[in-house]
Amino acid sequence: MAHVQQAEELIEGTLDHVLYVNDESGYSVAIVDCEEADGTRKRVTVVGNLAGIEVGAGIRARGHIEKHPRYGEQFRVVDFETIRPAGVAAIERYLVSEIKGVGPALARRIVEHFGEELGRVLDENPERVREVHGLGAVVASRIVAAWRDSSGLRELTVFLRGHGIGAAYARRIHKIYGKDSLEVIRRDPYILARTVHGIGFRTADAVAEKLGIPRNSLQRARAAILFLLERMAEEGHVYVPLPYLESQFREGLEMDVELASQALEELRESAEVVCEPAEEHLAVYLRRLHDAETGVASRLHALTQGRPIARAVVERALAAGERASGVQLSTEQRRALRCALESKVTVITGGPGTGKTTLLKSLVAALGAAGIKPALAAPTGRAAQRLAESCGREAKTIHRLLEYSPETGGFVRGPEFPLRTNYVVVDEASMMDVELAASLLGALMPESSLLLVGDRDQLPSVGPGSVLKDIIVSGLVPVIELREVYRQARESTIVSNAHRLNRGEFPDISNRPDGDFFFFERAAPDDVLQTVKQLVQNRLVGRFGIRDPGDIQVLTPMNRGPLGTHALNQELQRLLNPTGREIRSGDRVLREGDRVIQLRNDYERMVFNGSIGRVLTVDPERGRMTVAFEDTHADYDLSDMDELALGYAISVHKSQGSQYPAVVMTVHPSHYLMLRRNLLYTAITRAERVCVLVGTRSALQQAVRNADERRRFTRLAERLRVG
Repeated sequence: MAHVQQAEELIEGTLDHVLYVNDESGYSVAIVDCEEADGTRKRVTVVGNLAGIEVGAGIRARGHIEKHPRYGEQFRVVDFETIRPAGVAAIERYLVSEIKGVGPALARRIVEHFGEELGRVLDENPERVREVHGLGAVVASRIVAAWRDSSGLRELTVFLRGHGIGAAYARRIHKIYGKDSLEVIRRDPYILARTVHGIGFRTADAVAEKLGIPRNSLQRARAAILFLLERMAEEGHVYVPLPYLESQFREGLEMDVELASQALEELRESAEVVCEPAEEHLAVYLRRLHDAETGVASRLHALTQGRPIARAVVERALAAGERASGVQLSTEQRRALRCALESKVTVITGGPGTGKTTLLKSLVAALGAAGIKPALAAPTGRAAQRLAESCGREAKTIHRLLEYSPETGGFVRGPEFPLRTNYVVVDEASMMDVELAASLLGALMPESSLLLVGDRDQLPSVGPGSVLKDIIVSGLVPVIELREVYRQARESTIVSNAHRLNRGEFPDISNRPDGDFFFFERAAPDDVLQTVKQLVQNRLVGRFGIRDPGDIQVLTPMNRGPLGTHALNQELQRLLNPTGREIRSGDRVLREGDRVIQLRNDYERMVFNGSIGRVLTVDPERGRMTVAFEDTHADYDLSDMDELALGYAISVHKSQGSQYPAVVMTVHPSHYLMLRRNLLYTAITRAERVCVLVGTRSALQQAVRNADERRRFTRLAERLRVG
């Protein structure tokens, strides 16, 4: 036991780094950098409840010195308050840790701009931070508000912990609302569910109940409607039928349906939702999704009315395109090439091995012959990289093409500053959700042409909508489907099995030694797991051009369950990366070298939902890490860890738009809710060199038989048909 010296003392300094933190209780072990009376620096180990304080923040702590038999002298904190950081270095760290929208690069620019005068500027004229290049008004206002009163985080942390919400959430909320955080939450606790990822309606509802908000209040009803609309959007729906909302009020929330009608009317008046007739029910939209859907429809209609490329130019371009391909284009490929040149908006769809890549290469050459320099784009980094490699020219993600600006919170490119190109090609267009499609179409010049290329049989986008399929079924624009599978592709069992699936046929699982498609039958979940681990660790490595486990991606239909992503990732991390520098948040552990996946769009870091990366460095003391993605590096701290998950095993949905040298997929009865033909098809077509399924024949048969594609509530096709 530590021997306690009871004399109470006061220390003041900067929280230099954190050695340990329990996110639930707030207990921490940290180092505080203090300045002595003679100007020398002293580093003090402090222990106690430091919940809510970040590295780089100033701290004034009251407590006493104790001598621990193992760890030596340390300062036991009885009480503390946060104070403004002193010194330029401390301010820089404070800005990164405390202000949402300020990363290391921007903080460095602020420090370099003001130098040693930064503290005085923030004290006397903080609005001057707008002088820094790239610092937008929103972020500047956050800096000003936080500096004028940097208190409030501790009180917020204590309040939230009393309602079962951890300190990491307190830091995230404080970054958004600053000193007003606690007042904002007391006024509207449901804002927690709307603005903080990871806090659901049930948690916010429990806080509201403790604050005395009645269960049958209009405030609760409004929040419930917005929550249900957001939840349905996360499941891919653009709108929600009113009868569904009413049933959720009756059964899920035990609220009066009449209250839902009153709340809905208030939300309509405040323009937060839009209601309109659809088929036999009333469609209820979040305003942003209604704007996106109507925007896509109106822009597509406008584009189809544009002036096409002159016929003589088309003929010259066709000849150039055929020469550039280096192979004889098939009849359907020539027809698709002509259509893409003659039409203002075209859709080309086809399964694996049907020549989409060859066609795109020919199209780029044809457009060059016509004096047109197309912009090439795809929804993900991997898809953009493959597009660039196949066409021999630059391709970007749609987000980078549109030039997202963290300072303004939106895309630079839009109706007032459109893309400077007359032709845009989007590959893997089935992944494009309705909001991204609206942003892209809004950034095209009126006379632009658009080509959407994709596989209509894949899963729809992770985000709301079913844009590619809706455009196809609407009949508004010409659609060319490539059906012929070319000889080299026919030799691949991956390709032939993908087409078998589309015809509703059971795949070839003969496991030919020289093949690229294998099925290992395992019934017990533990046996499936052991086989997956063997495949990833050694059975595939050294074969099929697989260099190491990093070339192998495990896919599974679900996140939960004995063979879901959570369970598989824990096992694979223990197998492939069991030790090393690590960072912990609750029961989650990330180590240097871990494969990780981004779970939602982060426009400030320019890292997007489904991006796969690798943890490069971990600083456990400061609670920070750096992750390398395909086209960027990003820094994360403890409060951002819920944006990442282990990526050794990912859901099939998250794999869309990506391809991997090797795919190992679990197909098991425990996944029965998700076993569908298009999900299995999407998984198989992610594999470049080898695909291995592990599970049961019955589960595989169920996936083949189940052609049901879960309907998404969207009215885009209807809007495109009616004009």
